[in-house]
Amino acid sequence: MALLIAPILLITAVLYIAYPLLKEESEPEDQMADERNAEDQALQNRSDIIAVLKDIDMDYRMGKLSKHDYETLKGDFENRAVEAFQRLKSFQTKGGQSEKIKS
Repeated sequence: MALLIAPILLITAVLYIAYPLLKEESEPEDQMADERNAEDQALQNRSDIIAVLKDIDMDYRMGKLSKHDYETLKGDFENRAVEAFQRLKSFQTKGGQSEKIKS
């Protein structure tokens, strides 16, 4: 009976000790996936800001926005665009997906 229990306890102890070591190996992959998701989100954010800037410009030309509102909105979204492009540039310098940034 002891010959059956001893190997089971040994295997359980080894798995208990090795589990955190195996888990740590997967964390860099998770971090890379998080960085890819953040880069994809930054790309989407850039596209959204560009679309909003085009809409603001169109609305102003159509007379839907006053000059004051146009300048305020345009300034706000231009600042957001600068932040978005800087964030994308930081991904590019980290070795991110530069082919996505070019498109």
